[in-house]
Amino acid sequence: MSQMKDALTYEMKSFRRDGFTLVELMIVVVIIGVLAAIAYPGYQRYITQARRSDAQIALTELANREEKYFAQCNQYTNVISGGQIADCSGLTYSTLSPDSHYLLSVALAASNTQYTATADPNGAGTTQRQLNNGKLRITNTGIKTWDKNNNGTYSAKWTDK
Repeated sequence: MSQMKDALTYEMKSFRRDGFTLVELMIVVVIIGVLAAIAYPGYQRYITQARRSDAQIALTELANREEKYFAQCNQYTNVISGGQIADCSGLTYSTLSPDSHYLLSVALAASNTQYTATADPNGAGTTQRQLNNGKLRITNTGIKTWDKNNNGTYSAKWTDK
């Protein structure tokens, strides 16, 4: 009887448990959930900031084309789609930014010798992924501003976060 008891005790000690308990798995799920809840808002802010570069690229390219137009035609244009630069009828440039997050427009002043180009994230035809993120603009003097609070003040710089 003693030998049988010793053998049973030995088998119980050497019994190896495979897998995880439900409690252990639930603890891991909760930890992953908490980490995701902390990381996701930061990721969303980063993506919004990265999409803003779409407008910056488009406005810089549009400003370059406006300067070339001015050199050939001695005035700026607010026609940014259609025509050719050579005949001074307008620029050949899309009214949407490269990734279609912003709608581009140009406003002229002082007998067409000054302009302000604007990128609007709420415009028609945009992806709507940058809604209410504020408009960006650039002037013929190279001033780059951003309506960060989406209230029309343009007090922030393009480099602000």
